[in-house]
Amino acid sequence: MSKLLIPVDYSENARIAAFYAAQIAATTHDEITLFHSFTSHINKFANAKHLVDPTEGEARHQMEKLVAELLQEYPSLKISTLFANGILAETLEKQEIKENYQTVVMGTKGVTGLESVLIGSNTYDVIKESKIPVLAIPKNAIKFKNDNIALLTNFKPGELEVLKQAIPLYGKNFHLQLIHINKNELEINTLGDKLENWIEEIIAETGIEDISYIIKSPSYFAGSRENIANGIHTIIRDEDVDVILITKSRKTFFQNIFTENIVKHLAFEIEVPNFFGRVE
Repeated sequence: MSKLLIPVDYSENARIAAFYAAQIAATTHDEITLFHSFTSHINKFANAKHLVDPTEGEARHQMEKLVAELLQEYPSLKISTLFANGILAETLEKQEIKENYQTVVMGTKGVTGLESVLIGSNTYDVIKESKIPVLAIPKNAIKFKNDNIALLTNFKPGELEVLKQAIPLYGKNFHLQLIHINKNELEINTLGDKLENWIEEIIAETGIEDISYIIKSPSYFAGSRENIANGIHTIIRDEDVDVILITKSRKTFFQNIFTENIVKHLAFEIEVPNFFGRVE
């Protein structure tokens, strides 16, 4: 049994992420841990060891309320809680998080606009720094769906590892949609052969057999990295994608196409859960 770690600030976005994680756990029999970070301690109470932050009691009360709501809908769900002091992203960098948890499941504002939550703050910092995969949940992802999962691919071994990281959450009984941006402008026949060989390798490594692919030329995105993000959103909508898997590694597609600015740009319009796999 593995554990899912859900950072909560008691916002509606965090609540949606917690219920999404609960739906995963109800299927996989995983345990979820609701995690709250007391960031206000840093500035207000750093030099006052014997004082208690007055917001702490309210935070613990809100945690109890959220646990009760989850158990009301999922009575057999195994839930633990965790509290810590400090910046969320820094807390999640600690080695014990990597050792004890499988995935961070974190809420975002999604299609309502992500700037105040993601850009330059907790969720984006967690995506960049987390030692374990991060599953970012938009506000509209009320129902857990895993019929059609997309993988951004450039035929790198790390992408297989990310797919394997997602399998414990989503299983193998889904359609895998490979999305490849042909930035090297390979001939379609050559690229088709590469994709067919890549599909055979995915099947052999993961056991997932229902696979198709989409190839897009950079000209489809009008030569702009921002337009690449917009184009991928269009693909996600057109193909009715439930989840998109993104490889986070300097040596893979994530860094070649998804620079820091592109990750931010994608985040503004996040419409489906984004699984950011971690590859060393």
